[in-house]
Amino acid sequence: PNTPVAVGEGMILICSNPSVTEEDMAEFECMMSMCGKIDRIPENLIDAGTAVSGCGPAFVYMFIDALADGGVKCGLSREKAVKYATQTLIGSANMVIETGKHPNDLKIAVCSPGGSTIEGVKSLENNNFKDTVICGVEASYNKTKKLG
Repeated sequence: PNTPVAVGEGMILICSNPSVTEEDMAEFECMMSMCGKIDRIPENLIDAGTAVSGCGPAFVYMFIDALADGGVKCGLSREKAVKYATQTLIGSANMVIETGKHPNDLKIAVCSPGGSTIEGVKSLENNNFKDTVICGVEASYNKTKKLG
């Protein structure tokens, strides 16, 4: 489990061995459903999934904080900047879920030619944003594997 389970929005990854019945799995899923979304995943992918859903909340909190810091740097109060950053994250995540579109397609839809968004995207790309996030997930995964 991950910290968002405290507000019923966690991502719970589960697997079982042959001694666990389908009835047992269904009962467990029912008990855990109040904690968030549940996904059955092969055991060999648990560490990879955990690097995203278990460690990911810390990365998301860092992103919200950085987005808010950018707003503060541009003149917003800390309170408003955090509020705007948080709601932006919620709305954007819901767009991915509800539309079923790939995040890259949704990103492209926000970027007007020659506009302010594409300029910000270019800056993030020039500063290795995507690679940095991938490296963070990979570092978490490698540490999880090392811990056994």
